Amino acid sequence: MSGLTQIGDGVWAFVRPSGGWGEANTGLIVASGTASMVVDTVWDTAWARRVADVQQPLVAHAPITEAVNTHSDGDHWWGNDTLPPSTRITTSRAALAGMHEDLPPAALGVLAGIGGVLGRLPGPVGPAGAYVARVRGGARLPRRTPRLPDRTFDTRDIVEIGDRRIELEQLGPCHTAGDLVAHVPDAGVVFAGDLLFIGSTPILWHGPIENWFSALERLMSWDAATYVPGHGPLCGRAEILALRDYWVWVNEAGRDRHNAGLSPLQAARELVRSPEFGRWREWESPERLVLSLSTLFDQWNGNPPGPPAIRRRARTFADAETLLREGIL
Repeated sequence: MSGLTQIGDGVWAFVRPSGGWGEANTGLIVASGTASMVVDTVWDTAWARRVADVQQPLVAHAPITEAVNTHSDGDHWWGNDTLPPSTRITTSRAALAGMHEDLPPAALGVLAGIGGVLGRLPGPVGPAGAYVARVRGGARLPRRTPRLPDRTFDTRDIVEIGDRRIELEQLGPCHTAGDLVAHVPDAGVVFAGDLLFIGSTPILWHGPIENWFSALERLMSWDAATYVPGHGPLCGRAEILALRDYWVWVNEAGRDRHNAGLSPLQAARELVRSPEFGRWREWESPERLVLSLSTLFDQWNGNPPGPPAIRRRARTFADAETLLREGIL
């Protein structure tokens, strides 16, 4: 199931099933004849415009007055300029801070371009550069920083469009500092952002991982008919449990390797060769395991949860590219 799909009464998701880098899902909630709300926008300018165009017939008599960005990663908000100028955009306070702190799209575009050239260099610089280029893929990123959200909340919030009530709840920090979800109770739908990667390897950028376990329990407590992940196909409870199993395994097996004195890259090599990894080997971008191990190892070394500094992020990108070049995935 891909493209614009109706998933509930007046609720649609634009799904990109493979869930790779930048292939984020978005949503639309319509109060018929009144107003609409968009959940996330994508960073590829061509895709963002395509989504906006496909949605247009659905909002012709219910203009988009509200939008929500689920977190600070650019692939979930760099398409905000495709929203009508009068649209009010909401996110969590922590997510907005992350948006201000992250690299702007122009800078990422330059790094990805340079990375493609540097990819053949020896040492960590080459692999790190190559992986940055891989992250961007063929996306056409905005030339300037898009419109930022103009409304924030800390824990919970309610947004109303017409007679519809959308419940927002921050469940982070986990994937990033301010991960939030949008629950549409009358449709039995939850837009989970990047708290759910389905058939796609998740990334723990911020942590702590215990918060992710709590977030998954909260998601399942709603017993929704449909969950829209940030990446990958629509899902239900079974897929959420599979994601939880992955994190349990990474947390336990990773800690064993940390206690044994291995580096994140050495631990990742052992884990992807283990029989247990077979359950998740076919998930999109399995090398991203080493990105999460880097975050976990940093915290097990006594450092507080937080976004990775540029030096550590570059090191993890080099490690991920190294795993791919070694051909063990």
